[in-house]
Amino acid sequence: MTESREASGLGAGSRLPKRMRGSRQDRVPGRPRVIRHVVKVHEEDERRLVLRAAERGNITVARLLLESALAGGHEAAKSKAELAGDLFQMMRFLGKVGVNINQIAKATNATLETQPETVAAMQAVQRVCDRIEALLDDVGGRL
Repeated sequence: MTESREASGLGAGSRLPKRMRGSRQDRVPGRPRVIRHVVKVHEEDERRLVLRAAERGNITVARLLLESALAGGHEAAKSKAELAGDLFQMMRFLGKVGVNINQIAKATNATLETQPETVAAMQAVQRVCDRIEALLDDVGGRL
């Protein structure tokens, strides 16, 4: 138990609740982890690491350290996670708009009349496109 806590960056003196320490791990089938790094930190650094990991959605401190190092730092890893969240939200919204447009098309085909929701649905598509374009501009500015 002590080795796994040290491996995750959580020393024996950690007093934060387990839910704040995170527990998510990347599992890659057929690729076992063969190298382990132990990082020893002071209690204040431990608190700061655990809080930053909790800010990122309760990932483990080990995952935070790995992503931060490979992504170019804490802020870069945080930006990448925020970008993924924004893209996921846009994808969900686009799916909802697509269902709505499909329903409008079905009603239009059945009645051969323009539906009153058509303009609002097309405006929603334009808003999604504008959000995607703004996000892409923001990503381009970060690179």
